[in-house]
Amino acid sequence: MDKQQQIISTALSLFYKKGIHAVGINEILAVSGIAKKTLYKHFESKDALICACLVTRDMCFNAWLKKICLQPSAILVAQAIFFGLKKWINNEVSELSNFNGCFFINTAAEYPIENDPIAKLCKQHKQTNFEIILSALLETPEFAHNREKAIEAAHHLLILKEGFITRARVMHDVSVAAPSDNILKAIVAVG
Repeated sequence: MDKQQQIISTALSLFYKKGIHAVGINEILAVSGIAKKTLYKHFESKDALICACLVTRDMCFNAWLKKICLQPSAILVAQAIFFGLKKWINNEVSELSNFNGCFFINTAAEYPIENDPIAKLCKQHKQTNFEIILSALLETPEFAHNREKAIEAAHHLLILKEGFITRARVMHDVSVAAPSDNILKAIVAVG
């Protein structure tokens, strides 16, 4: 791993565990073993490092989400989302690290000003999540020719996904129940 990736990896891990404002540059340097000069050679500011962490986490999470959403039917897409989330919440998804809520929701709470570059990256991540779910639904026979209904179903699944993650994080409860199959079937019903 090169120095830049080492800095991002260390910072992302610390930010995700503790929160961004709770972690200073000196802590990142101490944990990574990187010199301050090296850090600032790669990142002009803490905000630039935060943005790099968000981009890295976005790529990782979205690759995982795309993989789990590749299903042959709409109900299987919906079920796979919540099966995958439950595995993550129970720390069974190594590529996402131990669960501490959604890094983007956590970060957005610390950076609430809409036009801040950090807030914009958080918003873009959620939009991309929606697009991944929508794309997966449009690949199923149920929604292949019904984009309007697929958009509606993707919005509902995204809202449930966000609520599921947030409840698990806020309640510190890994046994959070996923939406029932009846609820998921109603969401992906085309008729």
